[in-house]
Amino acid sequence: MSGAARGTEGAVDERGNPFWTYDSPTGPLEITINRAKPEKDPRDIAAADRSDVASCDLCWEASGEDGPAHLRRSGAPVTEVELGGEPWAWWFSPYGYLPEHLIVASRVHRPMAVGHGTVARLLDFSDAYPQWFIGSNADLPIVGGSLLGHDHFQGGSHRFPLMDAPIARAFSIEGLEGVKAGIVRWPASVVRLRSRDRSALAEAACRVLDAWRPFSFEECGIRAFSLVPDDGREGAVSASGALASPARFVQHNTANPILWREDDNYVMDIVLRNNRTTPERPFGLFHVPERLFHIKKENIGLIEIMGRAILPARLAAELPAIKDECSRAFYEILMATGVFKDDPAGRRGWETFLATI
Repeated sequence: MSGAARGTEGAVDERGNPFWTYDSPTGPLEITINRAKPEKDPRDIAAADRSDVASCDLCWEASGEDGPAHLRRSGAPVTEVELGGEPWAWWFSPYGYLPEHLIVASRVHRPMAVGHGTVARLLDFSDAYPQWFIGSNADLPIVGGSLLGHDHFQGGSHRFPLMDAPIARAFSIEGLEGVKAGIVRWPASVVRLRSRDRSALAEAACRVLDAWRPFSFEECGIRAFSLVPDDGREGAVSASGALASPARFVQHNTANPILWREDDNYVMDIVLRNNRTTPERPFGLFHVPERLFHIKKENIGLIEIMGRAILPARLAAELPAIKDECSRAFYEILMATGVFKDDPAGRRGWETFLATI
């Protein structure tokens, strides 16, 4: 795998964390080691996704309070905003992965849910704060962020590598001639939509999400749903076709919608995600390969899918010796998240999917 790590020895980001760039085969990537963020195991994140938990670190009160308790203690300001006709609020993240890194959270404590409402709320936020990008983590374990239990977005003023990635193949969406659409040249699988017309872009985004949720393509290992028994194992159907145990369908397809403004255009990238597991890949078929867990084992969320690695603090002691290894590993991790690989099967998968939009 070609590419080289670049950066002045000892270079740091806005928060004093080690930072460098990597010239990957698909363009530059940004690598950071975050000294403040605790490392989390994907299994712990999934276990914490419980609907019976009444509150969390993102919960905030209406006017008269200054936001979540940990922010009230720090004195961080919280700004209320209406998104999709609902009360939301934003504040600057205590971790600060990027310039003006902000969290935008629903007043209501409810699980993450990526859908039509997400698109409308992202557009409302962009209209109110066009200077910032805004995006959503996925809403499923393995491919989601570390807080699945509270609906929220992330934003900021950073220009990510993904935003500068070119279109590899343009396509059209029937009836939406005012929307430019294309597949992005990126290790993950990304659809880009661009339009001056908010309504047209919203319809295009919703059509992409609606097409992706039920989409399956076995040649790429993509299954929209699995029938699982109560213990969570995939494949609860016996050889006779009967249910081997009490079972339920679980959803695997989700997405990262990301919105920003360029001139008079709304630009939305929709990163297609799938959290299916197999006996050979119990942590996720489109997750970090286990042989790279010594570099990164956490979920690949919104910030990283856009090309900015957030690596665990334990790696800092080994710098600069492991810079190249970390850089190559991050690129490989991004490729692993791609549901449509850059190979003949992946290209057939793309064509089949685009025909459903």
